[in-house]
Amino acid sequence: MRFGSTGARTFLAGVLVLAWHAHPAFASAMTRNGATSTPGQAGASRQPQISAPPKAPTVPPGPIGDRGVVVRNQTDWSIVELYASPQSSESWGQDRLGDDQLGAGGQRPLRLGRLRDCGFDLLAIYDNLRREERRGVDLCHARDIVFDGSHASMPIDPAGPDHPITLVNDSRMPIQQLFLSPPDAAQWGDDRLTTAAISVGEQRALHYQGGCTADVRVVFANRAAEERRGLDLCAFPTLHITPGWTTQDRPDTRD
Repeated sequence: MRFGSTGARTFLAGVLVLAWHAHPAFASAMTRNGATSTPGQAGASRQPQISAPPKAPTVPPGPIGDRGVVVRNQTDWSIVELYASPQSSESWGQDRLGDDQLGAGGQRPLRLGRLRDCGFDLLAIYDNLRREERRGVDLCHARDIVFDGSHASMPIDPAGPDHPITLVNDSRMPIQQLFLSPPDAAQWGDDRLTTAAISVGEQRALHYQGGCTADVRVVFANRAAEERRGLDLCAFPTLHITPGWTTQDRPDTRD
């Protein structure tokens, strides 16, 4: 089993830096639903939880007042972009650092204006392109927020080709979650089943962006999980999840 890494991978970071500046998907105002217009996707660790982290509970609003927080960077990396927006917002908004950076070990006050909102989500993007989120922070009570790198993850390559795949559930249990990621990634990424589980006997059309080879992790309704490494999604775009699918010499490709 591979464990999450807290070090920067120089080659991958260099490739992603080029994609960051060249690809139109990276806009200054980012959506918060994991779409390709964000600078990356955070999700389940390669030392995985059985389920992806649930959304933070909604913090109720309070009386109108000045909202702000001191952001502390307790990593060895610089924060090059910082976003903060109310939980009710669908967008991360604009980078709060502008042309500045928050260096390793540094801190700075973040003023958000006079608002009724108490619950805020924050996103830090580091100079090695890792990103880290803090969700559901109650800024009516919290006075500081710490980014320590413990939940930082690498973004998926936005310039990779799109692969349509079909997942067929021929197992004995509904499939609750699906994770796909490059073989050398330290993170599993986001759950691909964002709408509903795949019932027994059903199938689901999905898309994966990246190279042909990917690792696959399936989580069933009983919270049991199975993984298969190094699948060629270009050669086998239809995956039949059957008992023993992780140990088959070749994926089941029956129609």
